[in-house]
Amino acid sequence: MTNPLAPAEQAAIPTAIAALQAVQQFAVNMGADPLQWVAKYPGSQLILLGTLQNLVPSLLVSEGGAVQTVVNNQINSWVGKLKAAQTPAA
Repeated sequence: MTNPLAPAEQAAIPTAIAALQAVQQFAVNMGADPLQWVAKYPGSQLILLGTLQNLVPSLLVSEGGAVQTVVNNQINSWVGKLKAAQTPAA
């Protein structure tokens, strides 16, 4: 089975999963009792925002690596096409 996602999208999947899990944990931290939400919101929000902010560096590294790979592959393709089109010196 082929993967329809681009390399940059594929690289972002672990971060997206971690972000969704952080939102899920926020809901758990808030709890089911609406009377406690006012008291729990500030701390739960800080945990959520801190977790999401900590995901940014790893996302940048993975996306940077994926972009670097795409750029290198494209440049190698161009170099190969140019070499193939080059006429040999007489």
